[in-house]
Amino acid sequence: MLLSFAHPYILCLLLGLLFLPRGKAWLWRFLSLGLLIIALAGPQRPAPNERIAVLIDVSDSVGQGAMRAAQAFDFSQLAQEPLYIAFASDSMRLTGLGENLTDQQLDALGPQQSDISRALQVAAANNVGRTLLISDGLESSGNALEALPQISVDSFGVTSVKNVRLLKILAPDEVRLGDKVEAIAVIESDTIAGLRLAIAVDGEPLDLIEQDIPTGRSAIPFSFIAKGVGDINITARLSTNVRQPLVDDTASYAISVSEDKAVLVIGDRAMAELLRLQGLEVIEAGSEAIQGKLDYSTVILRSGVEAFSLGQLELLSNYVKQGGGLMMTGGSESFGLGNWYRTPLEAVLPVNTDLRSDVEVPLVALVIVLDRSQSMQTGRPSKIELAKEGAISVVDLAYQEDLLGLITFSDREEWVFPLRKATSQGRREMAQAILNIATQGGTVLEPAYREAISALNESEAAIKHIIILSDGQLYDGGGPFGQNGSSIDFPLMAQVAFQAGITTSTIAIGDGADFERLEQVARSGRGRYYSALDISTLPQIFTSEALTAKRSLLREGELSPSLKSHPLLMGLSADVPSISAYIATTLKPDSEVLLGLGEEPLLSISRQALGRSAALTTDLNSAWAGDFSQWQGLSAALSNVVRWLQTRPAEYSSTVRREGNGLKVVVDAIKEGQYINGEDLSARYEGLNIPLSQSAPGRYEAFIDAPPNGGTVLISRGNELVARGAVNIQNGEFDKSRSSLLQDIARQSGGEIYSSPGLYNPPTPNVPTPMWPYPALAALGLFAVELFLRRFRADT
Repeated sequence: MLLSFAHPYILCLLLGLLFLPRGKAWLWRFLSLGLLIIALAGPQRPAPNERIAVLIDVSDSVGQGAMRAAQAFDFSQLAQEPLYIAFASDSMRLTGLGENLTDQQLDALGPQQSDISRALQVAAANNVGRTLLISDGLESSGNALEALPQISVDSFGVTSVKNVRLLKILAPDEVRLGDKVEAIAVIESDTIAGLRLAIAVDGEPLDLIEQDIPTGRSAIPFSFIAKGVGDINITARLSTNVRQPLVDDTASYAISVSEDKAVLVIGDRAMAELLRLQGLEVIEAGSEAIQGKLDYSTVILRSGVEAFSLGQLELLSNYVKQGGGLMMTGGSESFGLGNWYRTPLEAVLPVNTDLRSDVEVPLVALVIVLDRSQSMQTGRPSKIELAKEGAISVVDLAYQEDLLGLITFSDREEWVFPLRKATSQGRREMAQAILNIATQGGTVLEPAYREAISALNESEAAIKHIIILSDGQLYDGGGPFGQNGSSIDFPLMAQVAFQAGITTSTIAIGDGADFERLEQVARSGRGRYYSALDISTLPQIFTSEALTAKRSLLREGELSPSLKSHPLLMGLSADVPSISAYIATTLKPDSEVLLGLGEEPLLSISRQALGRSAALTTDLNSAWAGDFSQWQGLSAALSNVVRWLQTRPAEYSSTVRREGNGLKVVVDAIKEGQYINGEDLSARYEGLNIPLSQSAPGRYEAFIDAPPNGGTVLISRGNELVARGAVNIQNGEFDKSRSSLLQDIARQSGGEIYSSPGLYNPPTPNVPTPMWPYPALAALGLFAVELFLRRFRADT
């Protein structure tokens, strides 16, 4: 008989006994402490354990297969009658294999789930020496390999029953009154079967669908017309010509139907006509329509940022965040070409208009020619401070290989910093130099402009650009004369510079600016002219000008879009015609591409707080669209996107999910972008009425202790129905297949794998039998003897 210890390291404490005092008085204490340490180390000896447990899977995926297999085994040679345990999501001890489980017992076991790990732990808790596991190896909860007990587990695999399951219904969350709703029932089958699918919308049956389905997953489309405003409930039930479990043969889905509101279209006639042909109400207007409460289902823009005030941009941004829909379409003044970078509206688009890290950028040389005359000090904040902020934003956007220069002019010109590379150190020094600019003198542009042109002529950069900013007349004194008294033709200077490969943009600010000639300079220099009467837009103008000057945002050529897999594009041909041009953008991390061009999006969407947004980067009004404008799927794709944008979040939105043997209900209450707190809400299901408690701002939760049987959970506020949630009874019982699980359990536990039922007479295992009570009792006895002797001596 070999003795072992469960915690042998505790025996090291015996060394501490050597430090106890010597003498007869300590002998009893020495012995009792030694025995106590031995007891704590967990002495054990191997002893045969002839008790066997037979675990029989009765979950839905097995049916009666495991029970029949157990009855086919011969247990007559075992020393003891086995312990029979039936299990699914829970476990139950059986009196024998002849016992038939009642419906109530089977329901108590939870056949919709199978938890092998729980069954193994129940067997181990009954002090068995070995276990025979009869199952199909599918576990929909728990992790058997992580919970293996310290006993050998033999395994025998049975075949799972064939099953046809209705996984889910795919449909839009919200539709408009009178819309044709396109939906899909997703079916998964383990066998070829004949299918009958019965679908009802608010109790009104649709045409029965009958068809043969193959093994695997099938998508069965159906459609109906949305009638009546409010919530409608889609229910589906399948039946087949093969015998199979019924637990997952139903599904339901709730859709909200709302009345139409018009779509506001600004600057995109082609899009407006396309949407009208799709039956949508469209209003065409200019930027003046962006005021007050935006009572539109969606706003579509094809315009530059200069058409809108900062207040209008903030209004549009808040409109989206509070549940509105926004779409920007391509054009000569859209996205990066329209100076939308770093605007409140760009923040809610699915794309970035800056391409800082995604495009091969040619070497750029850019010179800012900045007016620092005394008049630039006016305003709050002053014009010079806003101009400096804009110049610093140009520095921030520069690549380390870009060349930047800044020259100021007043009575004389002065380089703040000549052309230099925008390295990390260079950008820091440039920003500091810009901050040190001070105002003085009048407005003499010519020397500074010539210096800028001369410096760029000496540069070998591929792109050369000048930005001129002034708030005054382009001369110092009573007429347009240079220092030598001759007339200065600034547009001619710009034209000559352009012929040398240098473009010029101009920014006129303040009421006293030389608007006419600055515009002429920009036109002759093939740049852009900005009339910034609102000086608060200066930083944005500088940023946008730097971006468009440095990058070729317009992509041209015969480009073939790729159609992505997405519910909004269901049923559309993947053969999408080519386009001729589009504006390059980069997709934001939380956005989705519907149509792509390599790494760049053509049509993309995203959710923004409570609202939604989309971006189409080509122009349907021009030759940019090419053959793409004739694509048969174009109208359907864009109208689907716009209808998706029209979706408004319900004030009360609910989700229902399985949790254990019940349902977790979560309701979010939001109105006009604000959380609704302090609501008295309750959930009704299967005759139960459970109050919801508030767990966070606008969030309410409840647990319904009832087995999920499909159907709908109704959310009420008093007597008013405010939301509903479909109960999805899919439980994973047939989804988490581990064909090798039974083999892994047997191998890792030291058991055997049985390929067929027959005689079951495994070797009797020797299991460790705890021996710690013996030294513990001895230690206690010695301690009692010591107390007695000490008392006896004290009395004598």
